[in-house]
Amino acid sequence: MLLPLLLSFAHAGPEDQVMMNSSGNRLFWESMPVNYVADPANTEGLDEAETLAAIVAAGGAWTLVDGTEVEFRFRGVERDLHGGYDEKSVVFFTDDWVGGAELLAVTSNWSDTAGEILDFDLMVNTADHDWSLTGEPEKADLQNALTHEFGHALGIDHDKAQEEATMFPSTAPGETMKRDLAESDVAVLAFMYPDNAEGTDAGVSAGAGCSTRPGAPLFVALPALFLVIRRRKEVPCC
Repeated sequence: MLLPLLLSFAHAGPEDQVMMNSSGNRLFWESMPVNYVADPANTEGLDEAETLAAIVAAGGAWTLVDGTEVEFRFRGVERDLHGGYDEKSVVFFTDDWVGGAELLAVTSNWSDTAGEILDFDLMVNTADHDWSLTGEPEKADLQNALTHEFGHALGIDHDKAQEEATMFPSTAPGETMKRDLAESDVAVLAFMYPDNAEGTDAGVSAGAGCSTRPGAPLFVALPALFLVIRRRKEVPCC
């Protein structure tokens, strides 16, 4: 049974979409680019070269947006990837899914106690969902879902108020709208990672008091955030 839509009509500003770690500090990347590797192997029969192009495009949606300093950089293919803290950010597909069947993908961030993100793990659920690279109507669109997950990799939480937003917590089969950032996505990105070319203090790093590091780093896994698939409106919920 699929989860119902998670709707909220209360107005929320960009500051309300900043994720926190278990120590109560805001998550952030200290420096750019954010490097990652990926394994495009999958049991869906998706062409590996085209799958890699979708992965890179999803990260690219958040890269070098006007007024921001974010940059995701693909560093190559590696095989047999897995989750867990290893100072390596990864994207991979798995049939060994242990979460809810309604979940399309999960991103976990690893940070030190001050909130600096040290790596992310992005896992795509191929056990319970059919995937497409072209927005096929009865399948989940890979680039659409991964663009959402790359937002979580930056420490951005769900936007429950704006259905058109990339960071809205659910999607419909065949939807491709979330491949491109909405205005609210750009707003939270600029809030968290402003272009700091002039050297002034701004953004989450300063707000979270992250100029100092704990003497003995404690690595904590953020509870996984996810994108769920929803039924089309004309299909009754069972």
